[in-house]
Amino acid sequence: MNWIYFVLVFTICIPGIYFMYQSEKIHIRDDLTNGQRLIAHGLTALVFSAMGAYFVPKIHLVQEIEISQILLYGLGLGVICSLSHLLFYYMYVVPRLTKTDYMEIETSYVNIGILSRVFYGGVVEEVIFRWGLLSLFIWLFQLMSMGDGVSTLFAISISSVLFAVVHLPNIKLVVSQPKSLMYVYTIISNIWVGFFAGVAFIQGGLLASIFVHMLFHLIWWPIQNRENVKSHSK
Repeated sequence: MNWIYFVLVFTICIPGIYFMYQSEKIHIRDDLTNGQRLIAHGLTALVFSAMGAYFVPKIHLVQEIEISQILLYGLGLGVICSLSHLLFYYMYVVPRLTKTDYMEIETSYVNIGILSRVFYGGVVEEVIFRWGLLSLFIWLFQLMSMGDGVSTLFAISISSVLFAVVHLPNIKLVVSQPKSLMYVYTIISNIWVGFFAGVAFIQGGLLASIFVHMLFHLIWWPIQNRENVKSHSK
């Protein structure tokens, strides 16, 4: 295992863990104590930081920081991913939601907060699904003597589907009576983000996939703020 990778990757997870902990402490009520929730986030980051630090050096991935690749794939794919999602969400999904459902969704995003979305979603989730799981799947497929291209495609697909699946339970926390549309949207949008982040990770490394995910939230955030103001003024 590359211990330098492990330490660096876990370190960049710390702000996201902190912001999500603060958000959940205020807005989440369940059987877990605040301390248990913090430990769970920390252990998750430790495990997947270590997983990537072990598997990434074993596979053919970008391991050096190349600014041109990070900008090309991180920022470029991030903008494309975000804008295409916004078109899908506001032109197809929102018109089919009830006002109550829409307000519950927007309220949940406000409660999570932009810092949690950017630093937990953008960093910690990328460490879990791209740094940890995607590198694991590529390594496994290469052990099965699959070519690099096939291994990468399968790994991106599986990690993206898993990324979508783990978001499904959150729907019932967001919407009191979720419709099938919400499940379809959650699956499609998260697979979409997972695909773009996966490609960015392969081509530009972890920082590129982090930029894709961060931009997804940063570009959406001012639009959501404007829509919230309009909705509450009606």
